[in-house]
Amino acid sequence: MRILAVDDDPIILEILSEVLSSFGYDDFTFAGSGYEGLETLKNDKQGFDALLYDIQMPDMDGITLTKLTRKIHRYKDVPILMLTAMADKAYIDRAFRAGATDYVTKPFETQELRSRMDLASRLAQGQKRLDARANSLRDIAQQERQIALEDPHSIQDVDCVIPLPAFNNYLKQLGRGSLFSSSLITFKIENIERLNGSMTDFEYICALTDAADAIAAAIPFRQFLMTHGGNGTFLCVADGVNRELIEALPSDIAHAVEEIDPCYGDGRPLVMSILVSEPVALRFRGRDAIDRALSTAVSRVEHESADVPAHIPTKPKFPSFRLGGL
Repeated sequence: MRILAVDDDPIILEILSEVLSSFGYDDFTFAGSGYEGLETLKNDKQGFDALLYDIQMPDMDGITLTKLTRKIHRYKDVPILMLTAMADKAYIDRAFRAGATDYVTKPFETQELRSRMDLASRLAQGQKRLDARANSLRDIAQQERQIALEDPHSIQDVDCVIPLPAFNNYLKQLGRGSLFSSSLITFKIENIERLNGSMTDFEYICALTDAADAIAAAIPFRQFLMTHGGNGTFLCVADGVNRELIEALPSDIAHAVEEIDPCYGDGRPLVMSILVSEPVALRFRGRDAIDRALSTAVSRVEHESADVPAHIPTKPKFPSFRLGGL
C-alpha cells in the first residue's frame, strides 16, 4: 500500500516513518505542507492508496487539503486519515464533512494507529475491486447489474453525506457529551425493492443521489452527517433534534423530492417517497454499542417499512423501534 503523509512537524514525520515501517508499510512519501502534499498528489503517476493529513498546518490546513484532494478524481474515494492534536467536536465535524475517512488524535497510541491503518488498507483494497468492476458510471449504465440492493453505495457530491465507514468512524470519535446531544434518525426509500427492480445500476445510483439530496435539503438541524447504509436506507446523526422539527420532516422531504423531479434514464417520472424514523438519542459511548445500534436501527426500520404502500406522506410516519443496548 502506497501512503502519503502530510505534516509540517518533521518530528512527527520521523515518528511516522518508524511506526509505519514497524506495521509492514514501507512504501510511503512525506510532505511538509499542504501545498507540497497537493502538488505531490497531482504529480505522482502511480497514485497513493491511503493519505495521512495533519489538520493544523500553516498556509493550507489539513481540512482544506482534504477538500481539494476529494476534487481530484483519482482520490475521491481513497482513505484519508486525519492525524491531529485537535480533539474538539467542531474539528471532527469539519474534517468528516470535508471528506475524511478516519480521525486519530495525537499523541496517538501505536496499536490504535495500526488498527486504523489496517482498516484503511482494507478499504483501499475494496475500492480497487470496485474500480476493477466498473470504470465509470457510464460503463455501469451499459453493463449487467453489478450493484446489489444491500450494497452501501457511497453517495457523491451531496453536502454532509459521507461513506458508511467514515460515518461509523465519526460516531466512534464523539465524546460522551457530544453523544448526549445527538440523535440517530433513519430514512428509507419506500418500496425500494420494486423500484430497484425496474432500474439499471446507473438509474439506481441517480435515485439514491436524488433521495440523499432531498433529505439533506430538508433537514433543519444545525449539525448533521448522513450516510447510505444499503437497501435505500440513510442514517443521520444530528444535533438539536426536537419533536416539532421531526414532525415537519416528511412533508418537507416530499416537497424537496418534487422539486428535484427524479426520473428514469429515458425521461419517465420516478415516483419516490421517503420514510422518516422516530429519532433515537445516542447516550452511551462504546464501539460495540454504537455498531449494534446502527445495525438494529437499519434492520428495524426496514422491517417496519416492508409492507408500507407507496405514497408521498403528508403526515409524519414513524416506524417504531428501539436501539438494542441503548
